[in-house]
Amino acid sequence: MPRWMLDWKSGPLEVDLPDDASVRAIEQPERPSRGTPAELVREAIAKPIGCPPLHEQVKAGDRVAFLITDTHDRQVGQMGVGDLLLDELNRAGVKDKDVTLIHAAGMHGHPGARSKVGEKLIGRVGRYVEHDPFDESSNCYLGVTLAGTPVWVNRWVAEADFVMGVGQCGPSLYGFQGGGGIILPGCSSADTIRHNHNKILTTQVSSAWGPGNPMREDVMDAADLARLRFKIDFAGSDAVFAGYLREEWPVAVRYVEQNVMVPVDPADLYVFAPGGSAPLVNSMYMGIESAVRATKEDGVVIAVISAHRHKPFPPRPLSETLAEFLYSTQRWAEESGDDNPLHEHWHFRDGVCKTELLANPLSEISKVVARLQGEPRSTTHVWSHRRSIEARRTILVSEGVPAADGAAMGFVATYKDFASAYRHALELTGSQPTTLAAMPPKAGVPSIRAPRP
Repeated sequence: MPRWMLDWKSGPLEVDLPDDASVRAIEQPERPSRGTPAELVREAIAKPIGCPPLHEQVKAGDRVAFLITDTHDRQVGQMGVGDLLLDELNRAGVKDKDVTLIHAAGMHGHPGARSKVGEKLIGRVGRYVEHDPFDESSNCYLGVTLAGTPVWVNRWVAEADFVMGVGQCGPSLYGFQGGGGIILPGCSSADTIRHNHNKILTTQVSSAWGPGNPMREDVMDAADLARLRFKIDFAGSDAVFAGYLREEWPVAVRYVEQNVMVPVDPADLYVFAPGGSAPLVNSMYMGIESAVRATKEDGVVIAVISAHRHKPFPPRPLSETLAEFLYSTQRWAEESGDDNPLHEHWHFRDGVCKTELLANPLSEISKVVARLQGEPRSTTHVWSHRRSIEARRTILVSEGVPAADGAAMGFVATYKDFASAYRHALELTGSQPTTLAAMPPKAGVPSIRAPRP
């Protein structure tokens, strides 16, 4: 019998499903190693997609902006990727002193970034910068995208002769990471990020939607304005792609869809849980969006989320919650040292605000997003979660959320045990529904075989 034991604060939670062909576990595929990160990058840059090799695009005297994300800063700094790329630039005559290394984490802040990058690589380049999206003096205006997003980027990027970056391609709430994402949101101003993120309203299902996604088209336009000429994307643990973002990124997306994600047909029932003892309901991030994509329109979803730190919703006005969104995000970006417990505090407060906003109807959350209220990098998450909860008959299993709060967030029912939730689901689906389960620790991300409507 498919069985999972979740380590919850009040004691282990057992999740049991029938042991028959109607149930399928969505698990990350195991991929054999094809080499070290540096070896994979060396192979990718030898045959770039859509542009000449790196050493043919730069020349002596060029000022280079070398961008890294908060997903692969350790690979760049400590696993030889950064030194490999600097050597490649040296080969073309670019000196290390003319390279600015930029930690491009958008509004995520930079907790532990310097230690992950390492003093050895930082000491080799001419300048190391942790991008601040809230410092208007450090961002330069470049123009407006076709979708109307005003673009401000880090001034060291704007003033560079050549812009390159290392990140990853993978499914995200707004489509797929990678490609031009290292510019927007990576090294863009807060206002640019806000205008782009609120375009989530232009999409019906934006999670894990690659080429053609209006938000990602906007991202690529911003990256072109910033003259991103060479992008390197890790795609899972065994592949790297490099080249011009509009040519390289779609190839990386296809690889992830075919080799990293798990192909499925939409099911009657979808069961998922985030890893660990998730403290708040907003830990459903991407799990609930995946559930909608992987279920039939009349399907049922069971979200198994501990939310042990949930507090009953306070009687404070929405305006106060929206103000704290802004304050928490700004502090989160500020408190980004290598050893600073306040970063996690402000991150948690952002999560508290998300659950409070989630208790509003989708129509009200849509107004918040459309008006750029609160902090759009967070309020758009909430809009997507609420839209997904309402798109399916969604049942919550939680040790921290009372039934009244679950109902306020749009769940059709809230239970403290899985067995009760499963019985309720069967009442809605009928006996022996086709079932998909994405459960830790091996939970994968589904890709849908059926064509997008």
